[in-house]
Amino acid sequence: MEKKLDLITAWTDYKFDPRNLILIFLLSFVVAGQTYLNFNQGVDAIIVSILTTVTTELTLARIILKKWIIPKSAFITALGVSLLINSYLLWPYVLTAFLSICIKYILRFKGGHLFNPNNIGVVIVIFTLPQFAVTTPKQWSNGFEVMAIILLLGFVVAYFAKRLDTVIAFLSTFTMIALVRSFVFGAPLLAALGPLLGASMQLFTFFMITDPKTTPNTRKGRILFAIFIAVVDGILRIQRIPNAPFYALFISTILFMIPYRLYLSRRSVSNV
Repeated sequence: MEKKLDLITAWTDYKFDPRNLILIFLLSFVVAGQTYLNFNQGVDAIIVSILTTVTTELTLARIILKKWIIPKSAFITALGVSLLINSYLLWPYVLTAFLSICIKYILRFKGGHLFNPNNIGVVIVIFTLPQFAVTTPKQWSNGFEVMAIILLLGFVVAYFAKRLDTVIAFLSTFTMIALVRSFVFGAPLLAALGPLLGASMQLFTFFMITDPKTTPNTRKGRILFAIFIAVVDGILRIQRIPNAPFYALFISTILFMIPYRLYLSRRSVSNV
């Protein structure tokens, strides 16, 4: 009998919970956005996002899991919502936050939620309600100081989350595809490579595609997943589809993570 394979990474697998660093990572941007970067989102958007995710998580955990939990992940999701979308109304934040947590509990596959909560919530809202909510690539200023801070904190978080391989594989593949887009498809080189220097892309890379719960738990699987996301992102950019990274992660979760978990599940059964 061989050891049964674990399909989902557990927070107890870590000596130090990486969510603590992710919270610091995101809180620093929320504070910077309100004090230095002059984000369009106000404090009220942050508050309603937090209230929605926390109350939804506490309620669903009590009903479905039959226990009370510390809503640390919900708090992270709320900060992500308040950073990733922009709306002149409050209800899109509430809706995005509510969908992110609800789908995490309802849409589960092989023992864990399938989609990154922020990704699925943002994709649904920007796809179905683009007149009320957009993503926020232009409000980050792209200043050198902001990018340097994000890169530094991002690498620290990815290291403690054991997802540096994911970051390196994604950025390397994105760079190669950007060169292909430029030399084969005629995209201006600086425009093709430009997103790499954008704070929004860096937040996507370090915060969203490195989620331990919704990414493969093997190094080989994570590298392949990151390459898959970058390829899909490149295809969407060639087709001039906006919000390419968010849709790329959504599509990759369906096309890569479902077969991946099925494969590991069957291997696990055959090894027992």
